[in-house]
Amino acid sequence: MLKPSLPESLLALFAGRDRAAAMYGDLTEMAATRGRLWFFAAYIRTLISFTWRIVVALFVADIARQFIFDLFHLYMRHTPAVWRDATGSFVDLLNLSGPLLACVMSTLWFALPFAVVRYGRRDPFVRLTAVVAAGTTIAFLAIPWISLLAATAVLALAGAAFLSSRWRKPFEVLTWTGAAGLLSLAAFTVLSRRFLSQHSAIAHGLGSHPHAVDAMVFSFQGSLLLVAIVCSRLHRWLLRPDSAGGAHAEPA
Repeated sequence: MLKPSLPESLLALFAGRDRAAAMYGDLTEMAATRGRLWFFAAYIRTLISFTWRIVVALFVADIARQFIFDLFHLYMRHTPAVWRDATGSFVDLLNLSGPLLACVMSTLWFALPFAVVRYGRRDPFVRLTAVVAAGTTIAFLAIPWISLLAATAVLALAGAAFLSSRWRKPFEVLTWTGAAGLLSLAAFTVLSRRFLSQHSAIAHGLGSHPHAVDAMVFSFQGSLLLVAIVCSRLHRWLLRPDSAGGAHAEPA
């Protein structure tokens, strides 16, 4: 069997191998009578029809995640931090888990709007992610008892989803998407600390790294892009197997 060409392989990333092969074959056949310029324009239109929603989803997700975290910062500045500074086993546990919860929230509040735009609000992955994101957010606020109950409810929901035949696959997509977010954000943290130390060296005339801030921004956006890729791939493989190339496949 001949290997697919680069344009066909690119189309297969979004439409699935079988569907991409059929569409690319049709375009190639028609190009024999309509010319290469027509083929190029038709190919670009086809590619855009499969990718425009992804571009919009990435844009919306990035803005929504930033908006949510701006609200968190506003909340932290205008509410008393007595409960966050208090002592006690439950409060201490929530405070210690704060950085982890922040990373989870950063992933969830990016993955949720991304998935809503791509798959719709009725999608099972979207519904499960929305509940987990809300519960994790309440837990992150470290409000005595309320946050503990929210954290407990999220763990109970995760266990129930894992045991449910209906919700196990959405749970797997959410779990691996969250893992991708945690790993990529951990890598970003290590990279940002390295650049910050170099920035400190610049301030003292000990070194130079003029593009440190740009590198940090691009690395963070790259971590979010990895979340989107993992989410999209697993959603297709586990929740929409027909989109891998069946006759009734939907656009990616």
